Amino acid sequence: MSIFVQMVSYKNFDVIPTIKDCIEKCSNKDALYFGLCLQQNEPPPAELNHPRIKVSVVPFGDSAGPGWARRQAQNFYDGQDYVFQIDSGSRFVQNWDVELIGALSATGSPKAMITNFPNRFNPANGELEQPSVAYKVQVYSFLGQTPATWPSPMKGATAMSRACYLNESFFFAKGEHCRECPYDPAMYTSESEASMAVRSFTLGYDFFCHFKPVVWRDYAPRPANWQDDPSWWLKDMSSKERLKNLVSGRLGEFGLGNARSVRDFELYSGIDFVNRRIQRSTVTGADAPCKYENEEQWNNEYMKDYNITVSWDVNEIERCDDYDYWYFSVEDAADQTLHRQDFRIEHDADLIAFKRNFKKISFRVVGNKVPSKICVWPVSKSKGWLKKSKFDLSVDSL
Repeated sequence: MSIFVQMVSYKNFDVIPTIKDCIEKCSNKDALYFGLCLQQNEPPPAELNHPRIKVSVVPFGDSAGPGWARRQAQNFYDGQDYVFQIDSGSRFVQNWDVELIGALSATGSPKAMITNFPNRFNPANGELEQPSVAYKVQVYSFLGQTPATWPSPMKGATAMSRACYLNESFFFAKGEHCRECPYDPAMYTSESEASMAVRSFTLGYDFFCHFKPVVWRDYAPRPANWQDDPSWWLKDMSSKERLKNLVSGRLGEFGLGNARSVRDFELYSGIDFVNRRIQRSTVTGADAPCKYENEEQWNNEYMKDYNITVSWDVNEIERCDDYDYWYFSVEDAADQTLHRQDFRIEHDADLIAFKRNFKKISFRVVGNKVPSKICVWPVSKSKGWLKKSKFDLSVDSL
């Protein structure tokens, strides 16, 4: 039994303490093999000079991003039985190897992957927080083109549950995953995690969340590649386009598997990459797979997030000297209100003083309804409701 531990670090973030804790908490230390990509200008620490620790040291100015770095670490895989992906700044439960190997077997799936949100630990005193509650991966919205996730506590859980998505900070699988699903070095940040999730699923892998805490992580702000790379946005744009090509089946190398389709992933997870929307049950944390009855039910259960900038013609707004507030809403083509908020002087003085005519807003739409127009309707303290004005909402702004 052998385990390949792959890990990346940027600017030497807690590398040695992480590796030491990983080794000390393992029941069979001789089973561990490490593949590391350290993005730093210093030489590797002397403690890493060991035949079972392979290290790629890259000056941080030469790094091409997180996904690229994970590929460098993964390249050291050499046929080990299992793969354990972690981040620097992690800590572990005692006998984590026994726990994870047993959990993998208990799933009954020949291609299982255990993935959770690591619990939090306090680097100031080493305290492992919430030692009795594990956190599953829950998708709650789209952030740009990729799902945004958060840790959802599995209080009272006594068995593993199906996960709808993958967390790159912690997953455990059979070692063959490294060969079957090599990291795409051109996927820059969140697209790297999305690519790994979709490709693993279409290759036939099943995602599970362990009900016991296994990994803890320091969530304090840490250095990042995009803070140092002036051309990071070019990599980011290319990565986003590459993810579109992946989910549409247009990517050859690092493309989809043949065991399942992207549609299968959508029905399982409730995540629709093409239209950037998520099923209500996924957002509320229900275990995968999603419930599918028919296309009508499926489409009506989607929740789509919008983060847009709206604007209007100030000449169309009735003026007065004693505004109470401005009613504002986003509507669909049938004049149904999808989102409402009030603009008030204490928060939106520039709007009400006509110094600007735009505002960034965020809202969520359920079902097939599409935002089509906005309504601005001022209210006077002395006269009440004034003129109601409606303006078309450009689809390009959504």
